[in-house]
Amino acid sequence: MNAKKNQQLLVVGGVIIVAVVLLVAAIAISGNANVATVDYSTMNPTRTEDGAFIIGNPDAPITLVEFADWGCPHCMTYHTEMQRFVTEFVATGQARFEFRIFPTAGGQQTVFAGQIAECVDDAQPGGFWTLYDKLFELSKTGRYFTDNGIRSAVQEMGLNYSEILSCSQNSTQVQTDVQFGSSRGVNGTPAVMVRYDNGPAQWISYGGTTYDRGSVPFEVIAAVVAQANS
Repeated sequence: MNAKKNQQLLVVGGVIIVAVVLLVAAIAISGNANVATVDYSTMNPTRTEDGAFIIGNPDAPITLVEFADWGCPHCMTYHTEMQRFVTEFVATGQARFEFRIFPTAGGQQTVFAGQIAECVDDAQPGGFWTLYDKLFELSKTGRYFTDNGIRSAVQEMGLNYSEILSCSQNSTQVQTDVQFGSSRGVNGTPAVMVRYDNGPAQWISYGGTTYDRGSVPFEVIAAVVAQANS
């Protein structure tokens, strides 16, 4: 009787283990699918007058401005929503997307990553956006704060890491982005603002609520974009 019972327990245990493995694999695949699946090269990657990285139709009536940190857990989670925004509204010409590097949880590592990203874009125009996704992928896989994570990401793009590292010593965009955000009341990440046409960046106000901190629900962003395009 005990032998039969033990056999049943082993079978049940085996089923549970297989189920857990499949679940973990599904989550991993899903997580990877959310990263590096957007082709930014078709979205007119360029820079603003003060150097911020921006993509999208220059004639779009609205620009979403995100302040984020690749090492910030909330930013990592929100990145999926930003990719959805890019796919649904930037790729279709309805909006632009401006990214501002704003170190918070990532601290000095994000300052460094931002400096590297600026030099990557100098060496490979539009390359900022490829690295932008790769850095979020590093964060998701726990490699963002490792010594070789950023180096590997740069080398995967076919670039000479030593040259990029040397260039990064003169990068200033992170400082510009922090000053830009701080002067407008940004004190945490993620933070989201909008520009209408070529106007100043401002907090999103919709339905009687002003979203002046944290992530903005995708439904609110979609509604604001629809209003701007109506």
